[in-house]
Amino acid sequence: MNISSKTLSSWLLILGAILTLVIWVGLEPQLVGDYNSPQEFLGKMAEAGNIGALLGLLGGTFFLAQIVGTVMFARQLGEGGSGATIGNVAAILGIVLGAAIIVTNDLGLSALAAGSAGDEASAMVGAQVSFYTGASFGMLFGLTYLCLSIPMIGQASNMFQKVLGYLLGLITLVMIVSTVANLDLQDSILGIIIWLGLVVVLVLTGIANLRKE
Repeated sequence: MNISSKTLSSWLLILGAILTLVIWVGLEPQLVGDYNSPQEFLGKMAEAGNIGALLGLLGGTFFLAQIVGTVMFARQLGEGGSGATIGNVAAILGIVLGAAIIVTNDLGLSALAAGSAGDEASAMVGAQVSFYTGASFGMLFGLTYLCLSIPMIGQASNMFQKVLGYLLGLITLVMIVSTVANLDLQDSILGIIIWLGLVVVLVLTGIANLRKE
């Protein structure tokens, strides 16, 4: 069975966004618990045992799948049309973002492995590096999707697709502003609304892209 890049990017956007939400917002807080420091991360994960490491691996994998879908979709928009150059910029930013996700997730899992082996010092170092590596993550994430929204608007073939582009731009602009203003929206109602809104927009974008196929 041959799967086009358009179909693959669409499904990666849809499934990646939904499954990341299920893991990070649904399962992990319930089975592992919330943590706000490297110490809490190691403690909660140690209590959860293998299920904590598994959820960490799955969450990172599904999030990476979303980013890969984003890069492929950006490349699709970068082939030609209004905003194509910005679409290619979004693809480049997405590749950097994907690399950051891989490194951060691997450091976190390595910290858990070190802790399981009894090497608490190495576990703490790995957890600290993993926890604070994402200092620029919000900005990079927001810029990737803000750049993606521009060719989405410019190349939209109907009003629904154009609205999705505007919504994506608005959501990610709020993320960038909150990062610049050093506002922590992670556990706030606004942060939850932004995250859910982003997931809905990405899923609908994937569906709209599938219908083009």
